[in-house]
Amino acid sequence: MSIGNVVGAAVHLADSIELLSPIVPTPFQGKECVADVLTKLLDTVDAFEPQLLLHNGADVVVVLTIRFGDHVIDAFDHIHLNKDGLIERMTVAWRPLPAVVAVQQRLVPKLGGKAMQLVPVDET
Repeated sequence: MSIGNVVGAAVHLADSIELLSPIVPTPFQGKECVADVLTKLLDTVDAFEPQLLLHNGADVVVVLTIRFGDHVIDAFDHIHLNKDGLIERMTVAWRPLPAVVAVQQRLVPKLGGKAMQLVPVDET
């Protein structure tokens, strides 16, 4: 399994896929919805740089560096495959928070949602 297939190819998504993402509090669900999110994410960021792919049975962990403008994001994606080898669940963890918020601000409006902002406690 190539990292390119894991990250973006809709043909490898189960119909009932669930994507847990740092950009919105509720999961994205269903093949069409998740394919749309992944497509728009790939159109939003500047680069995905695969660092490591670990595979153990039905579980895959992908370690990536994501570049977005001046931001560098460390990404760790846990992917669970169903019995047919299709992605049925993706859990995405990104850091640092300011870079995640920057991507969220650009991506979520494309998905019909509202952008968030990061505000220091002393400014609230």
